[in-house]
Amino acid sequence: MRVGTVLVVLALGVAHGGPVLAQGPSVSDAECQSLRQRLSEHARLSDGVRKAVATQAAAAPAATTAPAPSAAAPTGRAEAIRTRLDQIPKDRQTLEDQRLAAMVKFELTRAGQIQGQIQVLDAEKTTLERELAALPASAPAPAVTAPQAPVADVARIRCSDMPAAVDGALKIRRRELGAREEQAGVIPLIGLKGQTADQIGQELAGQFSSGAAATSQVGLLDTNGDGKLDGFVDVPAPGVFRLVRQRADGTVGVEVFATPASGATPGYGEMTRRLDETTVRQSGPALLELLATRPASPTRATTQSAEFGQAYAQFQAGNFADAARLGTAAARSTEFQNLRGQNVRMIEIISPVPGGVSVRRVVVLAQPNDQELWEETTTIVRPTSYWRTDIEVARSRETRTTAGALVGSPSASAPSKFTIER
Repeated sequence: MRVGTVLVVLALGVAHGGPVLAQGPSVSDAECQSLRQRLSEHARLSDGVRKAVATQAAAAPAATTAPAPSAAAPTGRAEAIRTRLDQIPKDRQTLEDQRLAAMVKFELTRAGQIQGQIQVLDAEKTTLERELAALPASAPAPAVTAPQAPVADVARIRCSDMPAAVDGALKIRRRELGAREEQAGVIPLIGLKGQTADQIGQELAGQFSSGAAATSQVGLLDTNGDGKLDGFVDVPAPGVFRLVRQRADGTVGVEVFATPASGATPGYGEMTRRLDETTVRQSGPALLELLATRPASPTRATTQSAEFGQAYAQFQAGNFADAARLGTAAARSTEFQNLRGQNVRMIEIISPVPGGVSVRRVVVLAQPNDQELWEETTTIVRPTSYWRTDIEVARSRETRTTAGALVGSPSASAPSKFTIER
């Protein structure tokens, strides 16, 4: 841009008493509609976003609205609607669990049928909310669980204000879900409506950055808009989205969705997914513990030996026998921030062992009072045949000062042993 043009733009910004970016038609119609849709989805899942949208809509030029219906309904009808609205999120969560389970088993017809039931529930919820809003307010009514933000409120926000509105919604939802609101690597996810694994992979790809940048992001999943974390999504390899979520029975499941196949070798294999899922179930770390060790900022590799990259890629792809062909141990040390903005150091060592390969991971998480939490996980993988792989996992943790002195007594769990088969 030429200097003269820059001066003109700056002068216009000063003359209007506001930021330069707020002036002029900087948002196209297509971009505006896309942002409106995203804002509506965030508002559907967050009471805080609904309130923020209502405030912004109230400051916008008044829109023509239809007169309120005059027909009254019995108080009993209002109570019945509220009871049903309280039950719908529970029914929806149950169906969502069944749909994801069917997709993991590649029962796509079953998954499609369940998705249809979910859409029926969503439509019923919207209809009941509108009916309840039209009933006379003859007595104080209890708040309705997770009401949907009126579309009219979102529509009244000007296109030029939409980028700021969406950014504000992201900050609100990060805070609600336990993240630092300024942590840009944290993505509060909107609803996943896909009926196939490829469709869900495409939806996730649309919410994450493209390419390798997505590996430094983490998505937070709140399925029914109650402000509670139901799971998170990270990216173990470009184009591969790993969903770690709390199931209805209390167990933690690991599911994988990828963007439509491009012909490239998968960077995260099914055997590795099953290894990760079984490890979580056997060793028992809580969802929040797992999330605290995921990158939510650009990752900086402080050291990495020459053979580490190739050996670790083979391990991630599930090619354990190939990963074991290392001549000697290889290591990598990285640093990043997690969802709360806490500094995390991770040391990973991959080395050959008799009959297999060992991956030792040490995670150092910054704590208050100049202390650090050290968590170490050692996973030994021994492929006994093409069909069978024996696993042994050991975990320990201890607290140290930043100077390295041990605080209290370390704890360790007994090694967990299990087998996975193709």
